[in-house]
Amino acid sequence: MGEINDLRFTAPPSDLERWEWFFKEMEKRGLITIFESSQHYANRGDSKLKRQYFKVKLNAQNSD
Repeated sequence: MGEINDLRFTAPPSDLERWEWFFKEMEKRGLITIFESSQHYANRGDSKLKRQYFKVKLNAQNSD
């Protein structure tokens, strides 16, 4: 099986919420395991984008 991956998303807060929902849906289906999900962090300056970090493991096997 896969290794744990550190992922960083930079996006508007509403998109980060959708990514988190999407990851939770993939976890429900057994495709990934979520080990950690951070809060939203502000970017530098006056950026409207936020950052969020995830630690996930891919459970899905290639079908090739």
